Amino acid sequence: MRPFAAFVAAFMVLVGSAAMPAFAASDKPFVLEKFFMGELVAEGRFTNSWTGATRDMKVQMKGKWNGVSLSLKEDFVYSDGEKDQKTWVFTKLNETTYTGTREDVVRDAEVKVYDNEIFLTYVAKVGGFDLNFKDRLARVDDMTVRNTADVLFLNFIKVGEVELTIKRKSR
Repeated sequence: MRPFAAFVAAFMVLVGSAAMPAFAASDKPFVLEKFFMGELVAEGRFTNSWTGATRDMKVQMKGKWNGVSLSLKEDFVYSDGEKDQKTWVFTKLNETTYTGTREDVVRDAEVKVYDNEIFLTYVAKVGGFDLNFKDRLARVDDMTVRNTADVLFLNFIKVGEVELTIKRKSR
């Protein structure tokens, strides 16, 4: 595999979120632990900003809330057959702020809630590189969230973007 392709493949393993332009969301507030508790499924893709190449993915998610933190297990299957697993732990600090950790995240992720959107920023170690992720999760309705993320090197060189549609399996 060429070095750049290997680099792109490596950081794709890390991607678990992203968001899209404006959506007609519910008037209820977007509560991270309420939406992500239970079983969910996501489908989407990573798009390389330099080449336009894409890599599709499907993600099975399972969230558990203990009253203080949300544990979100993510099982990835990529279009090339690669599989990966990551687990986020989001700790609620107040109604609009959380911190997050994951196996590959360099320091605590910052999570901010604004009405029907959640913004997640973090740095993850991918293939020896620290990559910045800037996610936006926008609630479409009570069962669906659109997630887009910009992936950046040195926090200003755009490497790619992720688009996912996340759906609750049941309520």
